[in-house]
Amino acid sequence: MNFSPFSIYNASAGSGKTYTLVKEYLFTLFKMNNPQGFKHILAITFTNKAVSEMKVRILETLKQFSEESSVANPGSMFKSLCYELSLTPHELQQKSEILLNSILHNYGAFDVSTIDGFTHKIIRTFARDLKLSQTFEVELDTESLLSEAVDALISKTGTDTLLTSTLLDYAIEKLDDDKSWDISRDLNDIARLLVKENNLVYVQALREKSFEDFELFKKELRLSLSKTESLVKSKAQHVLDLFTELDLEHSCFNSGYLPKHFLNLAEGKFNINFEAKWQQEIESKPLYPNRIKGSEALTIDRIQPQLASVFHETKQDVQRFNFFKNLYKNITPLSVLNSINKELEAIQLESNKLLISEFNTIISEEIKNQPTPFIYERLGEKFKHYFIDEFQDTSVLQWENLKPLISNSLEQQQHDQTGSLLLVGDAKQSIYRWRGGEAEQFIDLYNKTTIPFQVEQEVKSLGSNYRSFKEIVSFNNRFFQFLSETH
Repeated sequence: MNFSPFSIYNASAGSGKTYTLVKEYLFTLFKMNNPQGFKHILAITFTNKAVSEMKVRILETLKQFSEESSVANPGSMFKSLCYELSLTPHELQQKSEILLNSILHNYGAFDVSTIDGFTHKIIRTFARDLKLSQTFEVELDTESLLSEAVDALISKTGTDTLLTSTLLDYAIEKLDDDKSWDISRDLNDIARLLVKENNLVYVQALREKSFEDFELFKKELRLSLSKTESLVKSKAQHVLDLFTELDLEHSCFNSGYLPKHFLNLAEGKFNINFEAKWQQEIESKPLYPNRIKGSEALTIDRIQPQLASVFHETKQDVQRFNFFKNLYKNITPLSVLNSINKELEAIQLESNKLLISEFNTIISEEIKNQPTPFIYERLGEKFKHYFIDEFQDTSVLQWENLKPLISNSLEQQQHDQTGSLLLVGDAKQSIYRWRGGEAEQFIDLYNKTTIPFQVEQEVKSLGSNYRSFKEIVSFNNRFFQFLSETH
């Protein structure tokens, strides 16, 4: 039978995902025809619980296959593998026994791992090449280390003149906004940008900026805020003057909404909700109630296009003003981001710790711009077949880091065999976007919008939901009916 070296399964909850993963893993293992073949297979998932479950299922299935009862009463997976591998039941039973013993006697080489565990193993193995301490400790408590870095930065106020001035100005700005002068919470919030993959590109761009660059930007923002505020006030006042000139009272307009709106703008009150119904209908519906007749109605109809135009102009101006204002509020915390990062690096160096959130970045920095990264040249000699579960939660950086390694196996033939890759995912179950997970990657691969390797992917879907079989639904209905009647 012909099998694609690159397969993608779209597997909804209850569709038999784990069954499929175990079956495909065993198919690959049996096909290698090597008792040590499992050492060349890497299976990746996202949680320790999932790792444990997959290992147990593989071993339990091999144990079951190795028993004589499987030959006498073969299950669906056993029969399917016999057919796909062109093996007799006795041959599959004997191979299962050999493979089970081989894995149990070399359990440390049974590579089913979390993606963080795999990247940790890479960094630990190649620590010297990556210019890292070979005895580093992995720090899981990112928040604690960031808080320590912020505290270390704040403790330098009074000794570092520029830093002191920056933080003092920020505390005063907070007081002016009727907020607590305590800046530590704001700095802790901004420090989290340092460890989130989604922000990596932007944070790296900021590393080139100095305190002076940020101060110059703040001045430009202050000028833009002042100009925009004056412009909006002027336009709004012009409309109010027009109403006076035309003897139009506020009561001439529907609930007085329009004049109240421009009055707020003229007074510099820009905290406005632009979703009101009257705003959506400012061009299409009359601006006055039914009781307004004659010359007043004609006058309002005549100036309606002008009023609508000014409304849309000032709406854009106000939105731009509020954007500048929010940006201005975050300039100072952003300006000290580099300083927080330096404190964080110093703490890590002193304590010989490495944040788990840095693993992917370290590998990415090492392999970029290298046609064949040296660490993958060595790993590529070990792993030939890859299984990635819960792919919808894989981050962009994690996938970019894995691609060169997988590409090496898929695109090179050794011993009359190419490597293979099997991805399993379900975009609907994506839960790790907060740490860089990109369900869109899985969607694009499944739809073949992106083809990352020379080998085109074969896509499959597990369409049956075994949790919704009529026997299960019927049992649950009867069970809960029984409970409701007896309790």
